[in-house]
Amino acid sequence: MSPDPGARSGSGVLVAAVLAVAATILSLQLFVPPIVGLADNRDYERVMGYAGFQHTSAVPAERHFSFLRSKYAVVDPGWFRGGYHSSETLLAFVARGVHLLFAGRALFDIRLMGAIHAVLFLLALAGLIRACRDLTLAARIVAAVLLVFFFTDVGYVAPFNSFYSQTASFVFLMLTAAIAAEAIRRGRLSGVWLVAYFGAALLFVGSKPQEKLAAPLLALYGLRLAGVLWHGAWRRPWRQGAVWLAAGLVAFSVWYGRHTPYTLREATLFQVVFDDLLAYSPSPGADAAELRLDREWLQYVGTNPYATDSPLLESEFRIRFLQRVGHRQIVAFYLRHPTRFAQRVSRASLQAWSLRPEFGNFERSAEHPTRTLATRFSMWSGFRERLGANSLLAIAALLGGNLIAAVATYRHAERRGRLFREGLLTMVLMAMLAFAVCAFAQGSTDLSRSLYAYHALCDLLIVADAAWIAEALARPRLLAVSGGRSREAGRSAATARGT
Repeated sequence: MSPDPGARSGSGVLVAAVLAVAATILSLQLFVPPIVGLADNRDYERVMGYAGFQHTSAVPAERHFSFLRSKYAVVDPGWFRGGYHSSETLLAFVARGVHLLFAGRALFDIRLMGAIHAVLFLLALAGLIRACRDLTLAARIVAAVLLVFFFTDVGYVAPFNSFYSQTASFVFLMLTAAIAAEAIRRGRLSGVWLVAYFGAALLFVGSKPQEKLAAPLLALYGLRLAGVLWHGAWRRPWRQGAVWLAAGLVAFSVWYGRHTPYTLREATLFQVVFDDLLAYSPSPGADAAELRLDREWLQYVGTNPYATDSPLLESEFRIRFLQRVGHRQIVAFYLRHPTRFAQRVSRASLQAWSLRPEFGNFERSAEHPTRTLATRFSMWSGFRERLGANSLLAIAALLGGNLIAAVATYRHAERRGRLFREGLLTMVLMAMLAFAVCAFAQGSTDLSRSLYAYHALCDLLIVADAAWIAEALARPRLLAVSGGRSREAGRSAATARGT
């Protein structure tokens, strides 16, 4: 694909305009009262404990689910060490440092976290749009409009004002995508861009335990971008570096997975078994026997593993439960029961398009009663909710369509075109993996938050598809005009020579 001669002109203006619009929309949601955020569902502590923040209220009803809290006490770091590690904690430490520098030990304002998340997102947005500068103007405008429309929706933005690790998943995924897009435009990944790609990928993989499974896919695609797998040799320094960085990314994901807190694994497994598999079973007793569970445990169907009376707090139950069932046994169960497998996929798909968990978005006030959701800038998330009625069909159309289109057109594409299609395939596989993890390794509660990176991958695919179509429609006209001008110039030259 040859660059549009006029495509690069005005590229900086487009980037600046898009950033101005996006920054305005973010500011109206994150910083202008009443600010929008996402209430704590008891997960904040995993990040706050290490970074040194605490709720200013001891009343559970004021702290959890119903309302956003914007102010937090600054305390000594590490007051709570649950073993949950996340790149979001690094961002919280940055926010802590900035706060102490300018405000001392005063109450911490959650909007500082929002600002850090917003800056990283805007950086990724600028990178994505800038990477499109060789495309036609029509394709660049389509990509820019959709990127702003999709990713400034309140469904994506509300978690910016929070301590949820999912926000780190989102911003570092977007940064990884932006760097990959620039590498596609350049035709290779090398130098600073090589280090930046694997750095962003590592921070994404290290944001939440479930993201670790994407490491091999990102490592493989990084090697493709660096040209290692094309040339079969790694003599050039950046290719050697790419191999070592890819190996390091995969090794980190293995280490990270092994350091996932056992309490988190136990709670997740409990939810999968008692809050989903047995809760939707036509014969819970028979299923419990097949999984080698005690029949008396059926009393725990539909219960919360985080409740104060959870059986997981009893060491005898916990040991016996974990000895008898694990994620492998769960997967094997579903493979032996294809109908139950299909039902589980169908239940999970109901939240596959939902961006909005039912947690409060506002601070407590008369205007915003318990669990009030923001309605401004929610057009895209609202449309996604309506796709839930035909969720499996929509998922199949998006992921299957991209898979078929990328494979069908791969052979005749030039190098940058192939890199682009491999990027689509990478995102499709990452999205499928993310959905599978949430469907079979997590309970059905609050899947919309667990699918946050999956949502972003799907929307990035839609943006890429729309820009691809716009480019295909505009490029023939451009070539026709260019060809006409070339023929006219040739005729003029021939006339001049004859004269």
